[in-house]
Amino acid sequence: MAPPHDESALQRLAKLVEQRRVALKMNKIDVARAAEVQINTYSKVEDGKPVRPMTYGKIEDVLGWAHGSCSDILRGATTATLIENGAPGGAISPIEAGDLAADVAEAVQNAAIAVSDSLTAGEIREMKRRVVDELVKRGKIPKIDRD
Repeated sequence: MAPPHDESALQRLAKLVEQRRVALKMNKIDVARAAEVQINTYSKVEDGKPVRPMTYGKIEDVLGWAHGSCSDILRGATTATLIENGAPGGAISPIEAGDLAADVAEAVQNAAIAVSDSLTAGEIREMKRRVVDELVKRGKIPKIDRD
């Protein structure tokens, strides 16, 4: 099924494709050739114009995006899923810094509740804060703004 052709979604895809191309240090001709599409066809994508689903698939391969990433973006996703190097068929999903910190905090909370009946809610909150702060200090997760 062809992805929707919403103007804002096409512009979001165009921006993400261009950003990825630049990050890969490629020009438009490089991507078009590697994807085996005409430069005019590739340029449509970066200009926010719709192309055939098969064309999106060819471009995804060159950009190192998981199959269906362009369609996902056209349906509302804000990032593409990158293919993990060295793992055939494997993919990594983009993780937001706040999501990672929240996941770590939730894991600490669940572990604390599972192993102790005597910790107070305040002690668990403090433990979560300290674990996240320690991981930030070690550079394992990026620093985030907290409310």
